[in-house]
Amino acid sequence: MIPQQTRHAIWQARLRGARLGYLRWQNKHISPGVLLIIIAMVMGMLTGAAAAMLKRLISIFDSLFLTNLHTDTPNFKLLIWPLAGILITSIFQRYVVQGNVARGTRIIKQNLEQKRFSLNPLNIFNPLLGCSVTIGFGSSGGSEGPTALSGAVIGSNVGRWFGVSDKWLGLLVAIGGGAGIAAIFKSPMGGVLFALEVLQIQMTTIAVIALVFACLISSATAYLLSNFTFDIRFSQMMEFDTHNIGWICLLGVFCGLYCIYYNYTKKKSTKYFSSIRNPWFAALITGGIMSVSVFAFPTLYGEGFRVITGLINGNAVSFAEGGILAGHTEGFWVLGSLAIVLLLKSVLVAASYSGGGVAGDFVPTFFAGALAGYLFAVIVNSLFDTQLPAWFFALAGMGCVMGGTVHAPLMALFILCETTNTYAYLFPYLLAIGLCYATVKIITPKSWYGETKHDDLMALMNISNNRDLNTRGENED
Repeated sequence: MIPQQTRHAIWQARLRGARLGYLRWQNKHISPGVLLIIIAMVMGMLTGAAAAMLKRLISIFDSLFLTNLHTDTPNFKLLIWPLAGILITSIFQRYVVQGNVARGTRIIKQNLEQKRFSLNPLNIFNPLLGCSVTIGFGSSGGSEGPTALSGAVIGSNVGRWFGVSDKWLGLLVAIGGGAGIAAIFKSPMGGVLFALEVLQIQMTTIAVIALVFACLISSATAYLLSNFTFDIRFSQMMEFDTHNIGWICLLGVFCGLYCIYYNYTKKKSTKYFSSIRNPWFAALITGGIMSVSVFAFPTLYGEGFRVITGLINGNAVSFAEGGILAGHTEGFWVLGSLAIVLLLKSVLVAASYSGGGVAGDFVPTFFAGALAGYLFAVIVNSLFDTQLPAWFFALAGMGCVMGGTVHAPLMALFILCETTNTYAYLFPYLLAIGLCYATVKIITPKSWYGETKHDDLMALMNISNNRDLNTRGENED
């Protein structure tokens, strides 16, 4: 009888032989361009499934922890869950992963810059599991960064299986990251622009086509596996009133000012939390801050899609409900609670991934933007006796804050349009997001998105300078 170890070695040898035989056939019969499209399609399906799995895990935790919560009195359970989630994730990263998968976008960018394209296949699942516990237990963060990292690792490993060169492997890592963003937001153009605008990967025509294929298929797969539903359900569509254009412009400036505050406090908080050398103390500090904040204002729990959906559909959202201000329904308390939540959000996002947790920071900008737009409309209506539709300003604010904080206005514009199915509002969105980004750049011209150290204007200037140098060299030759 053949020993089990020997049988295993035989099967491995047979698999290697079959793969080598396939690769010889592939090199003979399939052109590189067609192969890249095939790989992109496979990546898209796998990344879409990964995003759907993460959303399902978060939903399971939500159903466990969000039942039987009081609305008229504080919920002391919320003092435990976020802290427990960050502690569990810290243990997971330290002893299971034996590494850091907390900041997906930064890890992807670092791998691309350092030309590390052969990524550990276990990191397809590690960021998803860590994020599901961090967010599912109530930490105030997003699920897009871990999904982007999972997609990048899928791209690396699928590319290696098909035997592509290092040049193509680097492109597949970036394409996988874009597919992850497309899947988690169900926004194909958002994923494409993440790769082009945030990761800033230079691509040939065939690579861009592969990126589009991957993003389309990943978002469609995630949409299919989530019962054809979006995280944000927008149910009302009204014609945009052109008389509100002036207020839309002011909203852009207001959100730009908030973006400056958001980026500054997030940067300082991240630096502080990351400077704590003892990992367990860091987890206790970040988890404790998260738990106290969520206990005081439960609207900060998780990704916040329920709050966003309520605001953009014109439903009443109580920012004091279930927290320390429960029972106070007067306008002053509501606006005060909303303002405090806005001020806390950036600090909590930093805490969600700087002390042991795993989370992203795109979705939180949507949440903060919806609140900022809503607050702007309510204040204007109160001061000037206007009738601005607060739900629409919440919608526009989502794109403004994402574009202004991530320094990716085009990505924010298309993610907003696709996740809410509101392309009809493209013009006011474009106006508000453009003015928001302009405000950020005028007041803080040297600012950039910290996770990738990128900025659109600086990138355009570098491209322009490179073209000038190339032209000068051609003239001299």
